[in-house]
Amino acid sequence: MANNDRMYYMGNKNLPNTKWRSEYTKDQVKKLQKAAKNILYFAESFFYIVNLDRGKEKIALYKSQKKTLRKMRDNRFFVLLASRQIGKSTMMTIYILWQACFNEDQRILLVANKEATAIEIFQRVRMAYEELPNWLKPPVKEYAKTSMTLENGSTIGVTTTTGTAARGQSVNCLVIDEMAFIEPHMVEEFWKSVFPIISSSKKSKVFVCSTANGVDNLFYKIYMGAEKGENNWAHDKIMWDEIPGRDAAWAEATRHALGSHDAWRQEFNCEFINFGESSIDDDLYEQLLNNIIEPKLVLDDGHYKIWEEPDPSRIYAAGVDTSEGVGKDAACMQILDITDPRDIRQVATYRNTKMPPFEYTNKVYSILRNYGSPLALIERNNCGAQVVDRLANDLGYEKLVSYGNQKAHRKNIMLGMIAHTNTKHKGVLNMRYWLNDLRVVTLRDEDTLKELRNFVRYPNGTWKARSDHHDDRVMALLYALYVLDTELAQRYFDILEFDDTGQPLAIEPMDFGVALFEDNTSIYLDNEVVGDGNFNLNPIVWGMGDELDDDMNELEEFGYRLLGEKPPDNWTGKPTDYRRD
Repeated sequence: MANNDRMYYMGNKNLPNTKWRSEYTKDQVKKLQKAAKNILYFAESFFYIVNLDRGKEKIALYKSQKKTLRKMRDNRFFVLLASRQIGKSTMMTIYILWQACFNEDQRILLVANKEATAIEIFQRVRMAYEELPNWLKPPVKEYAKTSMTLENGSTIGVTTTTGTAARGQSVNCLVIDEMAFIEPHMVEEFWKSVFPIISSSKKSKVFVCSTANGVDNLFYKIYMGAEKGENNWAHDKIMWDEIPGRDAAWAEATRHALGSHDAWRQEFNCEFINFGESSIDDDLYEQLLNNIIEPKLVLDDGHYKIWEEPDPSRIYAAGVDTSEGVGKDAACMQILDITDPRDIRQVATYRNTKMPPFEYTNKVYSILRNYGSPLALIERNNCGAQVVDRLANDLGYEKLVSYGNQKAHRKNIMLGMIAHTNTKHKGVLNMRYWLNDLRVVTLRDEDTLKELRNFVRYPNGTWKARSDHHDDRVMALLYALYVLDTELAQRYFDILEFDDTGQPLAIEPMDFGVALFEDNTSIYLDNEVVGDGNFNLNPIVWGMGDELDDDMNELEEFGYRLLGEKPPDNWTGKPTDYRRD
């Protein structure tokens, strides 16, 4: 028994070492010879995968996968553009193992965008190798976490573009997984140091595969060059519907689950999306432009614009973006009517570049009170913290939405929106769902539409304004729409109905007490109100009941009369002199 154990690496019966010996049957020899010549036979007869539903099983190749494996076998340079979840990493693994087992002295290197991804793929290689019959595979000499060396002199290793495993060394077969998701500066530096050495050999091979990820990367250049016949690369594309069981219903369900039409186009429909494109396309821009109208009221020297005055029967949401108030970025506020999530309307905006946070807090509070104290989502970062905390602590505003603490790894729950990469990305997807996919948002403000037009996606996947443009209004709009994200909406509304993607379709406000609506013109003088309906404001009268009569009598004694009231014949307009006897 002990002697037999010495024939296996670390005593693992699935890892024969260099001391392993066995006699081959005629059938085994026949199968071994066939597997060495036919990669498809090798895969379907001996290659195991782990199916999420059925567990470990031999792979059954799809037609598209067979086509791709043949192209890998027959070409030195091959690039694959593939939909998500079509088994592209598995195909790379099949080729790597087949090449190592049946060819001597092969140096095979798999490169991934992250170390964890590289190790995960190599674990598949290790599992597949261990599942091969001992008589089919060369014994192992070394067997580690990121590399293995076989008795026939072939090695398989994994690395990242930041590693040095391939730099300055010869490689017989280089495989790069998800190339489009490796940072451009990293992959290009790696490519310059490795590709010339590999291409100098007449037999070395390079395989590249990835899902689409924009146009500003090396993968896009290689694939488009191959498709146009401008380089010596063979190419292939595997679409989502080339996998059995995926039909129109599956596509619709997946698209809704993603919550983004752009994500579907890129990740499943193999489209290269230009990251410099606007957040709204031409058709949507024209549709939104048709709804632009002049505000009903313009207050506060043009900073505060109102299209629909407050209505106690409606549900409102406020998004607030903050600034330092020094004339650069603007403090901005968007008020949306979200009563019907299928008909969201922009009803008011506020924007000011020169209002410091302390003063801006008062303005935000006033506008919120105008619209019945709605839910307000306010960016907390930097000077926003002062606005949020003062609203809550000094002014007693209770309807402040808190979000992002967990994603930002904050131990203590803090009021307001903790803005960082993850929350902003989710916010953009949510905004685009209501604005781009459903097209249920009606904008009235032309300046907001202009900012959306210049709100673009950058090569690293982030969204922000083009150079020399601003996105303050867009971010406030994003925050206002954020309250309709299902995770938040379930906290603050009774959701009566969900749509197919799990987003709220019909809502009712939870009982937060009486919503007080203050006249949005009550804090302004007549000459500060412009626009439609510019009528003189009603006079304000203090007091009530008997107190009111006493007040009025006292005013009359001082010579005052109500507007429109005819004074008595003996009225002189002078106050009564109480010093007389």
